[in-house]
Amino acid sequence: MPVPQQLISRIAQPPRRQTPVLDSVRIRTTVQDFQVEEIPAYELTGSGDHAWLWLEKSGMSSPQMISLLCDTLRFRPSDVGLAGQKDRWALTRQFVSVPGRLAETASGLELNGLKVLSVTMHKNKLKTGHLKGNRFILTLRSASPFTADQCAKVAERLQELSVQGFPNYYGPQRFGHDGNTLHDGLRLLHDKLPKNHWPENQTRTLKRLALSAVQSAVFNLVVAERVEQGTVGNAQPGEVVIRKGGIKPFVLPESTDPADYVPAGPMFGPEMVVATGAAAEAEQNCLQTLGLKPSDFLKFAKLTSGARRKMLEFPEQPSASLTEDGGLQVSFDLPSGTYATTLLREVAAEVLDLGNDDAGGRDDSDSSQD
Repeated sequence: MPVPQQLISRIAQPPRRQTPVLDSVRIRTTVQDFQVEEIPAYELTGSGDHAWLWLEKSGMSSPQMISLLCDTLRFRPSDVGLAGQKDRWALTRQFVSVPGRLAETASGLELNGLKVLSVTMHKNKLKTGHLKGNRFILTLRSASPFTADQCAKVAERLQELSVQGFPNYYGPQRFGHDGNTLHDGLRLLHDKLPKNHWPENQTRTLKRLALSAVQSAVFNLVVAERVEQGTVGNAQPGEVVIRKGGIKPFVLPESTDPADYVPAGPMFGPEMVVATGAAAEAEQNCLQTLGLKPSDFLKFAKLTSGARRKMLEFPEQPSASLTEDGGLQVSFDLPSGTYATTLLREVAAEVLDLGNDDAGGRDDSDSSQD
């Protein structure tokens, strides 16, 4: 059975934690209005067998970028290393590693929509997930120029979010147009998806996306419930938490001070840390809302291993300023896998994304996309 539209809406447009300080804003009016810059996980050594290209792409998807680099520099796609895919409708700066023999050829390379800003040698190939986060510089637009008062309110809200956090929801693009990707994932888990539903050469990738949409939908439902209850920022004994600034999930013991920990929502799978008590029951209820049980994920264990994701995230180095042409530029750092558009929902009542696809300002290193 298809997921009811009301439930799709709750998953894709879940409740806000705070009342927005702006009405309607537009993002990605131009590619340059949405800038994303990777924050690397470590410093490069300057020597080794791999050339790390610090490059800038504009209006180009990550697969298009890789194809263009391979065709121009003449190497195999399997030799490319990148930490995560980036939005097409954006100006992005990121590292891509290629074989060291290509360092000189790649240096200063300029192609249509792509240019190499610098080349640094390193001992290892860049791998998926080797990324601290992303720096976002976004220019918001409106029907009339923004005022100094509006800018001040946005700056104050961003500062609040850096201290109090914002719901770490997955963006609507995760679930596909009208929830189609989510529907596919549910049909797959219920053994109701035709075997030839996807092109043969894309089956594994699209299967992973569909299954991750299901995991993400359950996560959004759990967080939405906590937001409505006003408990999303309150870690409780028995539930799974992650230390602020940390990555390792564990069940919070009775004797532990919860102040330094953030509740961690479920990404169901056999390796997920299991909650206890009321928290476990609430998560199971959200799973059942989609007609599922934990064992349904076992048949796809390699694609849905399971994980925990913080229910709240905290932007770093937030700022807001007016632009000369009447826009409002906001900037902030977010961990890999966190959606900038989700943060903007806590700022503006309506966020109109004019990008044509892959919207959301996220690092798509997993989908593995997170």
